[in-house]
Amino acid sequence: MPRHGYCLLAGLVLAAHLATAVAAEYRAELATGWGDDDTQMYRIGVARDWNRAWFTDGDWQLTGYWLAEIGYWNSDKDNRQNDNLWEVGLTPVLRLAPKTSGGMRPYLEAGLGGHVLSDTRIGERQLSSAWQFGSHLGVGLDCGRFQLGYRFQHLSNASIKEPNDGIDFHVLTADMRF
Repeated sequence: MPRHGYCLLAGLVLAAHLATAVAAEYRAELATGWGDDDTQMYRIGVARDWNRAWFTDGDWQLTGYWLAEIGYWNSDKDNRQNDNLWEVGLTPVLRLAPKTSGGMRPYLEAGLGGHVLSDTRIGERQLSSAWQFGSHLGVGLDCGRFQLGYRFQHLSNASIKEPNDGIDFHVLTADMRF
């Protein structure tokens, strides 16, 4: 089995494991984005809410969730070495949102997690290691059962190995609770 096949299989097992519990705590996520070197990214994911809240005295509260994802990247740059790869990621995310339920509620979020890539090169980018740290800042609207959002995401290996080109993505997300 090729390397990206192992990453895909590991991601599917992780997503299936996370999708087996109480319905109200889980969301399915579809994401698409564009990044450096004409790189397009497509992801599917499962999010599991922590069911904890902090700083609840006012109208807003801080909550969080785990996000497990499987993604595919494709670069349109002419590169004979590699123009696509697979990724598997797991990210804890903190979210600031109003406490009220119902209607459309805005949110802000930040996450920092780990990603494993099937290759260390995409387009003209040399990422050097298959292990990458992914950090993101995001905004969106929670419409009850559905959510729409935007994230700015940076992935790099934190200079574990050089060169460390890293890559930035603009990501659009759509979530549905199940």
